[in-house]
Amino acid sequence: MRYHFLLKYYRFKFFAVLIVILTCYVLINELFKQQTFQYRELFLQSSSYKFQNSQHSVGKQSTVPGLPPFFTNHTNFIPGLFLKGMYPTNQSYCKFNYGAPYNFSWSEKYVSFTPQQGEKGPYRVLYNVIERLNPLENLDKFNVTYCTHATPEFMYHIVEIVHRWDGPVSVAVFVPYTDAGLCLAVVDHLCRCLPEMSQLSLHFIFPSTLPPIVSWTSADYNETHMKSPNKPEFLDCSAPKDLFAGQFKTFRSQEGLTYPVNVARNVARRGAQTWHILVSDVELLPSEGLVPGFISMLSRFRKKRGHYSTSTKFVFVVPVFEVDESLQNVPMTKEQLLDLYAQNKAVYFHRWICLHCQRFPGLQRWLQRKPGVGGTSFVQPILVVRREFPYHRWEPIYIGTNQDPLYSEVLTWEGQQDKMAQVKQQHTQAGREDV
Repeated sequence: MRYHFLLKYYRFKFFAVLIVILTCYVLINELFKQQTFQYRELFLQSSSYKFQNSQHSVGKQSTVPGLPPFFTNHTNFIPGLFLKGMYPTNQSYCKFNYGAPYNFSWSEKYVSFTPQQGEKGPYRVLYNVIERLNPLENLDKFNVTYCTHATPEFMYHIVEIVHRWDGPVSVAVFVPYTDAGLCLAVVDHLCRCLPEMSQLSLHFIFPSTLPPIVSWTSADYNETHMKSPNKPEFLDCSAPKDLFAGQFKTFRSQEGLTYPVNVARNVARRGAQTWHILVSDVELLPSEGLVPGFISMLSRFRKKRGHYSTSTKFVFVVPVFEVDESLQNVPMTKEQLLDLYAQNKAVYFHRWICLHCQRFPGLQRWLQRKPGVGGTSFVQPILVVRREFPYHRWEPIYIGTNQDPLYSEVLTWEGQQDKMAQVKQQHTQAGREDV
């Protein structure tokens, strides 16, 4: 009798708990639906976004956040449009090596292994295909190198970077087989158009089994490797339309090769000669005056805290925003960005794709801080934070040093969250972030 009583009691208790759980589930699910609907409505009302920049920030310009470099840009923004109406000169502002761009030739003694995987890795590196002119001139320890990466059809984004960045730019380009020819054709043209290209150092990355071939009529072509793009036809210094119309099918895209994004990041870093670096994607554009503003801020920071190469390590996070794809011009200053933000034409980077990836601590404080204090290039930290909950999955873009951990080269762009391992490793080394 007692047994049946206990059985009924616990059965009743079980069903009561089950009803409570189901009720909570229904309520949470309904709340989630409403929240999702609100986000969806806001997203639809705000159109879609491309990535752009602000003062103390960088930004990206692409229709869909996180696309790998071989996807075509369909936004209204056209990189290098400011070059329209300008024509190349007979003088190149770049220092080419290995006989490039017209008689490109190299031997195995100049080929390096990748920085992290070394000889065990599947990729090889040819450093300084283009070497920065006067590499030691005006290059002190506290300057900052913009380290980025690209594929050949994205080379026109480089002119946007060198046009804005007051310092060295180190670019690693993935050029398997015939893609090297397209890369050199574009960059040779740009080097005769823009004096700021003298700040550029360019490095080639390629699979060990697919070394770069540059000649458009090379005898090394065969029936299985005739998949090379046509040589671009330039009307002036601006980008040929075909380059952004998807008509240039690179060897990489046709063969379906994965993009070794972290190899490229490490190579661009290794090619930098300054102590400080900003590792970024090629579509992320720096704001006006970021380099002199950072150097000035760093001087004040060191006086206040002493030389910061102590047991406590700092990196300086750069806020990233994306703006409406209908815009043709990239904002140059924080003031311009805030105007777009007030019109719901700008949000922080990856707002609708990955909430935790780029939402940085102190976002509202940063937005409320008025721009222009101390001049357009004035940079000032707003707070010091650690990468801890609720920001433990944050993937910040920051100015750090070349002593920071390398990126994991086994991760590719297609795998996504390719920076997570490096960020976690940095956090274990007592790293702190300044925003």
